[in-house]
Amino acid sequence: MKKAKFLQDAKIDPARFYRNPADVMRDRRLTDEDRRQIIAAWERNAKSHDQTGAETAAEEQLTRLRELRERLEPQFPMAETPQEQGDAPAA
Repeated sequence: MKKAKFLQDAKIDPARFYRNPADVMRDRRLTDEDRRQIIAAWERNAKSHDQTGAETAAEEQLTRLRELRERLEPQFPMAETPQEQGDAPAA
């Protein structure tokens, strides 16, 4: 139950538990889905700070957060059709 409380709190205020977004990626306790949710929360928090005036630092952080989120996005390879593989269809 302790881990569940940690995850719940980290998804609300990631900066309270991690010094920088890259630390989320290194935390072995987390699944990729946990990481996505924590990074998304951090991104939301950074966007709200960006609207309050600290533009340069917030923009740099948002860029890093977007890059991390993109790395975590699941990659679904497109299935190749027989024609794309060079095989002739059976007659």
